[in-house]
Amino acid sequence: TKAAELGDADAQYRLARLYSSAEGVEKDRVKVINYLEEAAIGGHSSARRTLGLIEWNNGNNERAVKHCIIAANLGDDDSIKVLMEA
Repeated sequence: TKAAELGDADAQYRLARLYSSAEGVEKDRVKVINYLEEAAIGGHSSARRTLGLIEWNNGNNERAVKHCIIAANLGDDDSIKVLMEA
């Protein structure tokens, strides 16, 4: 958690996944979103794509597409697949 607090995007993304899956911690959707946003701001493409998928599932398609485009521009090939299926 120290690395995440210091702005390490990979650590923030890993913490988001832990809070999402409840591995060793209590499941916490607020922390998931918070850590994903921090990681995405730090340039983590998978975090950005995951935010896009969350937005898509919440019906916020315009925001979802924006997140996926940013992730694709960061080199996330899976985001391109998401956009093609949209």
